[in-house]
Amino acid sequence: MNGRVLLGMSGGVDSSVAAYLLKKQGYDVIGLHFTIRSETADVKDVDRVCKHLEIPYIIADFSDVFEQKVFAPFINAYKLGKTPNVCVTCNRYIKFGVCLEKANELGCDYLATGHFCSVERIGGKTYLKKSKDALKDQTYFLSCVSGEVLNRVIFPLSGLTKDEVRKIARENAIPVADKKDSSDVCLADGQPFSRFLSSHIPQKKGDIVNEKGEKVGAHNGLHLVTLGQRKGLNLGGRKGEDGRWFVIDKDGENNRVIVSHGSEDALFSDEFEIANVNFINGAPKSPFRCLVKTRYRALEKWATVTLGGEVAKIKLDEKERAVTKGQYAVMYLDGVCLGSGEIVEVLK
Repeated sequence: MNGRVLLGMSGGVDSSVAAYLLKKQGYDVIGLHFTIRSETADVKDVDRVCKHLEIPYIIADFSDVFEQKVFAPFINAYKLGKTPNVCVTCNRYIKFGVCLEKANELGCDYLATGHFCSVERIGGKTYLKKSKDALKDQTYFLSCVSGEVLNRVIFPLSGLTKDEVRKIARENAIPVADKKDSSDVCLADGQPFSRFLSSHIPQKKGDIVNEKGEKVGAHNGLHLVTLGQRKGLNLGGRKGEDGRWFVIDKDGENNRVIVSHGSEDALFSDEFEIANVNFINGAPKSPFRCLVKTRYRALEKWATVTLGGEVAKIKLDEKERAVTKGQYAVMYLDGVCLGSGEIVEVLK
């Protein structure tokens, strides 16, 4: 045996193949399916997979921690006009937080997940590295996890693509081999995301203003508006102006949406500040150069990062569209994820 490992199991194909690979490699595997808001149908798939692989599993309720550390701050951020990334904080506090505590409680040597990424241990440090499958790489969502925690983590899908994972599942008759991947924010439970948010955030009307501060309309809540949005603003056309209105900013303090029209230049920026910065293996000497992505599907761009006090300033070599407060700016160098910070101010 290579040791005992607690594996987070969602009921999907990724974590199920991870369980198969760990057992094949000689680990003593215990599956962990956790609930955060309510019992899901996925537990049936976890049961089927674990019976097929002949491994035990447990179900844990982490709803209290999720509500306090993840969900409440997520909703509050939307109320303030931000656009938070719930997956980043969920990984930090749940999948690599209380799940590791559960692993310790069960006497496990390691914690494992079905994320697409890898770790490399060099000179006493643990580095978080990108996945072989660039389209499925999930290092962005793990950028707030510490190196100390990652030192206890195994990523069995390291070196595999999604297609290879599906192939392994089919070849070994794993029951969820053809199960569809989950999409969008899992909290919404299949309903439109705007409807989900509206069920948790009371409607708070406010002004829509142009760049001069002149009122041009009204909105029903900052949480219902996104940067770059053109449709659904109900502003209509204005004679003599070039192009439709679109959102360029949200003013949470004054509950205002700021719009422009014509050229999208006002949506682009190359300098912003981040707070709550996490460096997986300690901060580099400031200033330093690295690649930065400002949201999960954004392209990485070269930037200079300057550290100082409670915030760090990032200056991109070229402008990025719709840099959004509440999202995470994640830093990379040579395929290694250095860490990240929450975008708190965009400098125009």
